[in-house]
Amino acid sequence: GWCVFEDACPHRLGPLSEGVVQTDGTLLCSYHAWGFDGSGSCVHLPYSDENKRQRHKNNPRAQCNAFPTLELDGFLFVYPQAGAYLEASTVQVPRIRTALGEDVATASQTSIWKIPAGVRDFPCGFDAMIENTLDPAHFCAAHHGTLGNRYKDPAPYQMNLLSKNKNGSFIVHGDFGGVEFEPPCLVTFRPNYNAMPFGNSLTISTYCVPTKPGWVRPLATVLLDTKERSLQNTLAERALAIFMSPITPHWFAHIASSFVLHQDAALLYYQYRTLRYKQHNSSSYHDLAFVPNSVDIGVSNFRRWFEANSGPTWACEDVIPPQGTEDIFDFWHAHTKHCAYCQQAFFNLETAKYTAVVTFAAAAAWMPDGPDRAITTTAAATIALALHGFTRLFVRYEYHHRL
Repeated sequence: GWCVFEDACPHRLGPLSEGVVQTDGTLLCSYHAWGFDGSGSCVHLPYSDENKRQRHKNNPRAQCNAFPTLELDGFLFVYPQAGAYLEASTVQVPRIRTALGEDVATASQTSIWKIPAGVRDFPCGFDAMIENTLDPAHFCAAHHGTLGNRYKDPAPYQMNLLSKNKNGSFIVHGDFGGVEFEPPCLVTFRPNYNAMPFGNSLTISTYCVPTKPGWVRPLATVLLDTKERSLQNTLAERALAIFMSPITPHWFAHIASSFVLHQDAALLYYQYRTLRYKQHNSSSYHDLAFVPNSVDIGVSNFRRWFEANSGPTWACEDVIPPQGTEDIFDFWHAHTKHCAYCQQAFFNLETAKYTAVVTFAAAAAWMPDGPDRAITTTAAATIALALHGFTRLFVRYEYHHRL
């Protein structure tokens, strides 16, 4: 299984993330070669005398902080309290389920699934991201050109509250399909309207995970029921079919999914900042926002739960940078630098780009005038420019709705 430690060796607080996992499964700190087993106990302390070594290893201060873990539905969950294995075992983790109530393991026998479908950090609170995922009406306008048409799709859709539990979970259903919220951060959407691909056979579940004040990491899982699939041959459906295909490279799926995510970036950033500023005097969400339509029923119920339970308890001060100082369209730090697939693809494409540049320069300098020289330089320049434009998507992608 997985072992998760605080990134600090108990010896001199060196980073255990620079350590080395040994063949016996222990973790070796690279600073002074102390070793730890999966529970965090010290098993190797080479600088202690033989007659003192065991006593030093048994000292509670020689143990590093290890956190309980749970591997479920392709995700690794970590309980954020060191050593609290009994407490962690009592926590009910919200599960991803299909419309038939199947979990991912069962549904994967008849479904195509992507997990995670897209991972990137967003500069907004997790409450703003949950509000966004609970809001199918925003697909009509905010995702103009990809999942909706802002001039044709907005209409008086009806959504109704089907059920609501004491723990804050609820189910909303109506013209857009079904939306569910499971505290503290899981939202499941089963779309069933024309603009969304694959009819009623798609399940999109998103864990909206807060990472630090003003930042969230949405972890989305997409399940497509291959038996119940309803083909409409829309642009969105064709794009999602490519995304879900097992032969599509992981890095391409990550870059492609960013187009939809970037359409939300500016909207969520400024919405969150405005709401945070206006709520500094403890104003209720419903005093600030006018939500008269039934399409907002999911958002309204979530906001009532959120105000009753508040947000996460941070290990740091709840302070965010001044508005406008963050690059909300940055993709390198939000995703690429943390993704092995995208890093390797970026390196390969950059190598191909500079190979094309060298080819262009060599052909221009040494090939004799004639058709071969013209074809080679034109092809090399075209490839280099195309790759330069494409590799920028790994670094930054700017999207403005007004353009």
